[in-house]
Amino acid sequence: MESLLLDFTRAVAAMNQVLDQLAELGQEKQQLIIAGKVKELDSLIHQEGIITSNLERVEGARFKLQEQIGQGWGVNADKLSAREILQKVKESYPSCYPGLEEAINRLEYNLARLRAINVHNNELIEQSLDYIKVIEAVLGGDVAGTYSSEGIQASEANYVIKNLLDKKI
Repeated sequence: MESLLLDFTRAVAAMNQVLDQLAELGQEKQQLIIAGKVKELDSLIHQEGIITSNLERVEGARFKLQEQIGQGWGVNADKLSAREILQKVKESYPSCYPGLEEAINRLEYNLARLRAINVHNNELIEQSLDYIKVIEAVLGGDVAGTYSSEGIQASEANYVIKNLLDKKI
C-alpha cells in the first residue's frame, strides 16, 4: 500500500505541474486580452488545449490510483476525497503523510488560483465584448428597446435608427 500511496503522491504532484502551466497561460491570456492581441491569444488557447489534454491524461492516471487505494481500503473511489485519503494515510502510513499533504495542499491552491484566473479572464472578455457592442452602437446607430403597455418589446421596424456619427465624406 505504501508504494501505491507514493505513486498517488507522484500523480498529484504531476497534476500540480500541469496546473502550474495552465495558471501561467491564464495569466498570459490576461495580458493578451487587455492588449487586444487576438492572434496571439488564439495561439495561446491552442497551447492551453494541449496542456488540458495532458491534464486529462494525468488526472486519469491519478484516478486509477485512487480507485486502487479505495479497493485496498474497501471504499468506493468516487466517495473517497483527497482529504479522506490524507487522513487515513496520517493514521496508517505516517511515512507517506508529509509528501502527500504537501501535494494535496498545492493541488487545492492551484485549483483556487485557476478558478480566480478564469473568473478574471472571463470578466475581461465580457468587458471587451461590451466595448465592441458600444462601438458598434456608436458607428451603426443605437436601437433603444421600447415596450408596449403589455410589456412586449416593439419591433425595430416601428422606430428610426439614428447614427451618432456623420457618414458623409
